[in-house]
Amino acid sequence: MKILFIPNWRVKHLEEDDAHIQAPDKYVAGKPYWFFKYFPRDTEVDVLDIGEPGIVQKLEKKIKFYIKQPIKAFRRRNEYDLVISHGAQSGLMYELLTSFVKRKPRHLMFDIGGLNGSRINNFETPLIRYALRRSPAIIVHSSRQLDLYRQHYPNLVAKSTFIPFGADFDYFDEGLEININKRVVAFGYAKRDFATLCEAFAGIDDRRGFELHIIGDTRLAATYAQHSAIVFHEKMSISDLMEFIMESAAVAIPLPEYLYSYGQMSFLQSMALRKSMIVTETTSSRDYVSHVPGVRTTQPGDVADMRRALEETFAMDKGELLYRGLMNAEYVRNDFSESLMGRRIWNFVKTTFPELDA
Repeated sequence: MKILFIPNWRVKHLEEDDAHIQAPDKYVAGKPYWFFKYFPRDTEVDVLDIGEPGIVQKLEKKIKFYIKQPIKAFRRRNEYDLVISHGAQSGLMYELLTSFVKRKPRHLMFDIGGLNGSRINNFETPLIRYALRRSPAIIVHSSRQLDLYRQHYPNLVAKSTFIPFGADFDYFDEGLEININKRVVAFGYAKRDFATLCEAFAGIDDRRGFELHIIGDTRLAATYAQHSAIVFHEKMSISDLMEFIMESAAVAIPLPEYLYSYGQMSFLQSMALRKSMIVTETTSSRDYVSHVPGVRTTQPGDVADMRRALEETFAMDKGELLYRGLMNAEYVRNDFSESLMGRRIWNFVKTTFPELDA
């Protein structure tokens, strides 16, 4: 079986493996790519990414979907048994192009952003319905997105499914020493509610010596310049970030509410690193962190709830923080690993397209 994978990000093609680069972002010669290692051994995968930055890509960012990459995939489509697009920014245009031809391979689309950020209006929604009128198979990483299809895209329901995102547990659990220093780490840039987190932290009178470190987003640095216990850092490499997290007491992932998937890689990887967690319970996180022993969930935009979660973390001793982190890692290993995600994806492919498993 030959598969063309079209992700809406850049993938580095390497002759030798580089442990500093995460699996989705590298294609190593002679080795299976990402979750495809859990597909049958005879599976051949080619990766066609969004390409180098340029004038066309600047235009694509403004209109919020890709043009050049899907056109290339359309031209190459008949070399493959299956085309998998990761992100509707790539998949919608490809599906639209193939909807005008009779000969095309099967198409599976990962809908990460709710097709159009889950926006429903009288202009864009009919266009999306038209592009998807031939009903590709779809995987979502947040179960609530399926409600969007039932209400507004009913033709997609029959071939759509929820498969949880899975973290590469072995990559994040290997060789790092656990330390419990008095600091809480938050990281990321897009779709983070650092305003709620910082306001909650600044409003605590007795922080018991704890500091809050925010990595990758310095936009609030001037606002909290007088708060010496709130420290802002520029974006750092994945290896440096992992070490920084391992030397911390807990990780906070404050999220705003959107009706699609985001932030899952951040909190699952932090859980795999054996850290106690504070995570906002949203559409994106609810399937993963509700009722997990080592995760304190908070409500979106609720400063008082976030403050209570921080105070509860500050009151824990090292033994309790360590125990919560170990429970989180075990939870990821058993329920949200990359291997489990890969096997679930393959099971969906062979069930939805049984001829590919012949």
